Amino acid sequence: MSSKLGLILSMMFVIMFFLFGVDLICIQYVYSDLDAKSISISYLISQNGGLSSALIDDIENTYSVTFSCKGNCNPSFGDILTFEISTIYSPLIISNTNMDIRISRTAMIGFYG
Repeated sequence: MSSKLGLILSMMFVIMFFLFGVDLICIQYVYSDLDAKSISISYLISQNGGLSSALIDDIENTYSVTFSCKGNCNPSFGDILTFEISTIYSPLIISNTNMDIRISRTAMIGFYG
């Protein structure tokens, strides 16, 4: 009887650790996806020669991210612009609230093109 109870309790821990691993894999996937999107966004910013409200709206609608400029928001040719993109992830077991995953990247104006 006690071995069956022990098996049932241990299976609960196994399921919790499995869900924790799934959460970690999903967070890594979201981070990698943001990193890939940031490369495309950096290219667009460099190609357009700076930021405009139309470009920011296009970035947010196309890539489903929240865009914010962190430094040198009105650059000239050859300057470096720092931006941050973020998205929301709702975890299974790590947290009860949604997680805001953010990355910061830079774009050199006029480098591509």
